[in-house]
Amino acid sequence: MTRHWGKWALGVIAIVVVIAALAIALRSPGSRSSEPRRGVAGTNSGATPAAAAVNPVNATTISVAGADAVSVGTRMVHDDAVADDVLFLIMAAQRGRCAPVQAHDLPRMAVIARLPTLSAAAGSSAEAAALRQGVRSVVRAIVHDAPCTGALDLRIGPYTRVIDPKAYASAFPDSYFDPSLISASTEFHGAGLHDRVEDTCTPVAYAVLPLDETRPWQCAGMRATARSRILALCRAEGASPDSAAADIKNLVGGLPANCQ
Repeated sequence: MTRHWGKWALGVIAIVVVIAALAIALRSPGSRSSEPRRGVAGTNSGATPAAAAVNPVNATTISVAGADAVSVGTRMVHDDAVADDVLFLIMAAQRGRCAPVQAHDLPRMAVIARLPTLSAAAGSSAEAAALRQGVRSVVRAIVHDAPCTGALDLRIGPYTRVIDPKAYASAFPDSYFDPSLISASTEFHGAGLHDRVEDTCTPVAYAVLPLDETRPWQCAGMRATARSRILALCRAEGASPDSAAADIKNLVGGLPANCQ
């Protein structure tokens, strides 16, 4: 158990360090599945019916140009993992600038849910290093200009995406894979991000059913229902830990193999 929570803490620290570095730079004087999700110039191809709540007409346009923007934006168009990470860093860095008290909620939940954050640009190759540098430049520029309220119409080279930071946080961690979502998964019954992060049963639910990769859309409802039952087992007063663990194991084992 100590080793598990040690890794969890190190994961939080790693993500927080990246976001803190961006936030510090922003405060310095003079610094600036199968469903398509990629943003392409002139479109918002990742939109779903849920995204109707985000009105592009009322969104603040934030555009970044230059070699870094073109390079990063092109990667975002063609690689969902890069797009997921860049949007996550933008949302987390903006939250750190605009709401410092809540700055750690997104990275903490990312680790709790075991999201594959910051994996797209991992590695020691020159290409990975160049991508990381480009991402830092793009994130700094966007968060420097972004207002603290309202939706954003992001334009990063050839990549475009209309995103509402408030909705993104409300729907996180699921919004990491689908930024068009506007509310938390049903098993949390509308609880806010901070409350879910602080709930000691949230790590239990995600420990056995993590969001470490995309899965078939048919699994979403079944996994949400299973997490809801796991949360109930965790919160049950007087429950035996051994009995609860056995119930959780049986619950997960009852899911289709590709949904476990």
